[in-house]
Amino acid sequence: MADDYIELFLKWSPGADQDFVRSWLEQRNLTNMKMKFGLLVSGTKAAIQNAFSVSLANVQPPIELPIPPELKAHVASVTFPKPRSYHA
Repeated sequence: MADDYIELFLKWSPGADQDFVRSWLEQRNLTNMKMKFGLLVSGTKAAIQNAFSVSLANVQPPIELPIPPELKAHVASVTFPKPRSYHA
């Protein structure tokens, strides 16, 4: 994975404490932006690996990341999507 900057899609569970999740992500140096059903989460490869306790070495997206125990009650899924291809 050549790019050090990664974007993830986080989908809410019903009744999620969204403020808690956003704060948890920010404490781990991850930015987030509200989307219709969740958040767009972004950060460096290192920050994402640390926050989600995964190694992204030799990973080919799309993949589902494990949900940290602190977020299980609030988050239905965290997806590392396949990057879009843009042509000029």
